[in-house]
Amino acid sequence: MNKFLILLSSLFALTFFGCNNDEEELDLIDTLENEKIAIHEYLSQITTPILYLEYYSVHGMLIDTVFIFNYDNSGEVAKDTGWVLMDYEKFYLNGAKLDTTSPEQGDSTFTYAFGGPVLYRYDTVKKYDYVAEAFRHIGVGSTGGEMIVPSILAGDKNNYGKPLHYKLKAHKLINDVKVNEYELIQSYLGSSFFVRKPYEDFPTYEITSVTERDTVTYTAIVEKGAGDRNIQVGDSVLLEMDYGLLDDVGLQNRVLRSMGRDSIYFLFNETWQRNYPAGLVKGLQRLQAGDSAHVIVPYGMAYGAGGTTREITFRDRTKLKQYLIPPYSTLWYWIRIRKVVPPKTEEE
Repeated sequence: MNKFLILLSSLFALTFFGCNNDEEELDLIDTLENEKIAIHEYLSQITTPILYLEYYSVHGMLIDTVFIFNYDNSGEVAKDTGWVLMDYEKFYLNGAKLDTTSPEQGDSTFTYAFGGPVLYRYDTVKKYDYVAEAFRHIGVGSTGGEMIVPSILAGDKNNYGKPLHYKLKAHKLINDVKVNEYELIQSYLGSSFFVRKPYEDFPTYEITSVTERDTVTYTAIVEKGAGDRNIQVGDSVLLEMDYGLLDDVGLQNRVLRSMGRDSIYFLFNETWQRNYPAGLVKGLQRLQAGDSAHVIVPYGMAYGAGGTTREITFRDRTKLKQYLIPPYSTLWYWIRIRKVVPPKTEEE
């Protein structure tokens, strides 16, 4: 009797569980159907041509379609390899903004804490890279374009039924980020006034191996002070420092995006040096008391291909990675050395 009751209970539970699964499948079908209706209602209001990009499974079955619209392809478009310097906004369709590179609309939950533009590599190994594909149709220019990605293709199971809406803008296509950075720095140095030729510092001391495409930190004196010795390890230093990212929005339009200003007094020792970019450390060692200078630090002597990140909480539940310094960033420092105290006079 007990065995019969156990078997009956198990059968009832299995039947009930199966009903739940059927109900969930019907709910999902309804959700995706409503999503398609919402997408097509939105697109019916678009008066410009719409590009349909169909995505298929490995077995040839149609998964869904990405839609690109309000786009200008008269400018240069992305090829199979390289990078695009871009800005973007990301929403749920007819819903909340999820992310943006606009510094004016910056938020503590957005991917890039100080906004854009940012580099995006479009020859990735991702199976479905819709952003990269969009830039093969959206040309460089001020117009940009928009894209809708259905939730099935977006891949977030927790948000089925919520298609993604992107607004994209391509500022520049880049084949080699190191060559592009070199041109950016040289353009900046050529457009600024300095009292002498900038100092050059390299990652190694093998100067003969350095070519124009290698990593070089430049320290350019704007105003010469009265100091008579360069900053050395062990000195106590008082300085003012404004710092940011050297932006490249076309070679004719360079913008310094300031990230903050600091006035600090510190001991210039190995512990301090480990916490700051190698290029900044080398640049400081070129300066004396009273000097004002610009120090331009390439990504190879700063934070490299990884940038710097912190973990943030999104909507009190999801952990996200936020970039403080984006990958491949060129750093810019304006520095004024207020005081340098050598170790032997520290107690005087």
